Formats: sequence, structure tokens, C-alpha cells
Amino acid sequence: MCDKLLNKVSLGHPAKCTSYSPNGEMVSIGMENGEFIVLLVNSLTVWGKKRDRSAAIQDIRFSPDNRFLAVGSLESAVDFYDLSLGPALNRVGYCKDLPGSVLQVDFSADSKHIQVSCSSYTRQVHQVPSGKLLEPSLWERITWSTWTSVLGEEVLGVWPRSSERAEVNCGCVSHSGLSLATGDDFGLIKLFQFPCSDKFAKHKRYFGHSAHVTNVRFSCDDKFLISAGGSDCSLFVWRCQ
Repeated sequence: MCDKLLNKVSLGHPAKCTSYSPNGEMVSIGMENGEFIVLLVNSLTVWGKKRDRSAAIQDIRFSPDNRFLAVGSLESAVDFYDLSLGPALNRVGYCKDLPGSVLQVDFSADSKHIQVSCSSYTRQVHQVPSGKLLEPSLWERITWSTWTSVLGEEVLGVWPRSSERAEVNCGCVSHSGLSLATGDDFGLIKLFQFPCSDKFAKHKRYFGHSAHVTNVRFSCDDKFLISAGGSDCSLFVWRCQ
């Protein structure tokens, strides 16, 4: 790992979320003011930027085929942008009927569907890019490219016995599909086997953050886990053994 600053760019507004494109050529950043920006990784020059929402962007994701960008906001919407149409970033569709603001979004492996976790603690699946809601009976047929949701039968076991729903803030399944890491309001990082559909699943817990954990992600080779703290304003890097 390298601790040397390689490049930097001024965004102009506080950033809320970020995502790399699967091909490694672009990075997208969602802002607190509802704007999002797409940068070229090698130079950090602006490829395109857009603002179709006035509330904060909560999650932002590239589709596995690098074609679509999904932008989820506090306005209870996920907007889709077709990157093949160029840097104008014209919206080509959006998810309707979301019962709350967006927490996490994940694309299917074939880039045809997206799962959306909401602040109402409901999880929905929509077609891309039309945003049409998919019936739950069809969800089992879908293979997910990533899994960051803390909602659903597949992750039921992450919720402790006496928890309030707000306690588990974030999750991430490893690229191998075998492990699930979560971060909670108590500063804990927990590691589960995935899927963990049994209630109160066994897990390992790790201490370090002094306040709530806002997000967790595995590195591309699953050798490290990165966790972001909230009030402690820190990033932790955990070695996975």
C-alpha cells in the first residue's frame, strides 16, 4: 500500500459518496447539494457533471458493463444516465415509487436491474433504465454484481437481538461472495459469513472507531477492508486474513 498523495482535485461542494467504474477509467462523486461529477481517473479532469436533484446524493454506482450511472438521492429517487451518450449526462430514466430516501444501490451482474434500499427499511428491485418496479417473485433469478444492502433475507442475521433498525448503517459482501462486513452506530465492524439468513448470526467483531461507522468496502482483491467513521472523521484499513 502507498501512503503518498498521488493527485487531488477541488470539488467545490462537500462530497457524500463515490464509486469507481468497473474498467477503472472513471470515478463518480455525489455531492451534498444534489450535484454529481464524473472524473477521468488518470488526470482527475472533469468528464461531465450534472445536477437534477436539490437534495444530497446518498449513493452512486456504475453498472458492470460501464454503460449506466445510477444516482440515488435524499429525494427518494434513483436517476439513470447513459454514459455512452457522452458527457452531457442526460437522464434516461429513474426509479419511481420509492418509499423513502435512498440508502444503498446495487446493480445486477447483467446491468439490467438495480436493488434499492430505502430509509423506510424496505428493499426494492427495479429495471434499468426504465425504473419499472420488479415483482419480488422474480428476484431470485437475479445475480447481483455487488451487495451493500443491510436489508433482505440474505442479511437478516446482521441485526442483533435488541437492535433498533437504525443501528446497522452499512454492509458490503466480499468479491468472493463468502464474507459480509457491516458497520454500526457503536463504532463496531462485524464480519459474517454470507449469506447470513439465520437470525442473530455468529460473527466476529472489531473495535477501532470511536463513533458510528458510515460505510465499509472490501478492496478489489479482498485482502483489505476499508471503513469510514462518522464523528471520528477517520478511515480505517483492516487486513483480511
